[in-house]
Amino acid sequence: MERFIYLFFGVLVAMAALAWPAVKDKLYMRENWRAPLWSVLGFCKSELGMAYLGQSKMGQGTAIPTTVSGDIDINALVGQLVDQRKDYVYDTKTLPPGFTFTGTPLRFFQVPIGQQDPDNNNIVKTEQETNMRSQGQFSPPYDFIMNNLGFYVCCGADIFDISTLFNLCRFEFKILQKIQFQGHLQRHPAGMGIAGMSTVTSQQNWTNGLPDPKCVWWFGDWRKYIPPQVNFTLDLYGNESYQNLYNAATTTSANLPAAIRSRLFDTGQVTAVTSNPTLLSQANGGQGIKLIALMNGVSNGPVQ
Repeated sequence: MERFIYLFFGVLVAMAALAWPAVKDKLYMRENWRAPLWSVLGFCKSELGMAYLGQSKMGQGTAIPTTVSGDIDINALVGQLVDQRKDYVYDTKTLPPGFTFTGTPLRFFQVPIGQQDPDNNNIVKTEQETNMRSQGQFSPPYDFIMNNLGFYVCCGADIFDISTLFNLCRFEFKILQKIQFQGHLQRHPAGMGIAGMSTVTSQQNWTNGLPDPKCVWWFGDWRKYIPPQVNFTLDLYGNESYQNLYNAATTTSANLPAAIRSRLFDTGQVTAVTSNPTLLSQANGGQGIKLIALMNGVSNGPVQ
């Protein structure tokens, strides 16, 4: 009988060991379980004798971070050893009325504060447009953990131009020339903006997604770490012609959407279907677009 008891408990232990990876992933994906889970694991590791220069805990009392194998994780980003905070990095592109995309992409995060923006008539960028201090990277000792990538259209843009931007453009986000994310702007709502209602005639406002911080695409366990002096780029492409996008051989083609034909081609603003996506001119009611690209996440810097 005693052997069966031992065998029973042995089977339970084996099943628990096999199920633990899946259970751990389920728990870790739940935000409200994540911190307690790692607190318990850290406590257990610290009490089992893991030591660093004779210590098992950091100065603030928490366990020294370890890898899965139990070794000391000397590359861990540890709160209170650095100035770690929730943060976001942003950059703005100003597209004037009548703007036409070219074969050259619009490049975000490449013009820091105080530098001239070649995409905006060489106007010097200020903190209103960006909080980048270096071109395409973070200067030491700063780094960033990116949890979310979003796009926000500032208030006032015409829905026709917003449709052009979101329907006819795509983006690529790279770290060290490797594409990490790419596709359509619609997949990356900003989770911010203005919401409301009005009875004023012709008033309108449109945002990408909902103005709710929870309504974004969180990367979770697949967030990206950007160390200091590591180059990253975000490029916006609008280099396909109306001819290719809509299979339209001429400006009178039945394949062209009615709004595009009436507001661009019939008015004479755009004369050839070989043209790239174009925003409405001021004469045609265009307001232009201010597009903000932002990376939500955690920034790390030196303790003051």
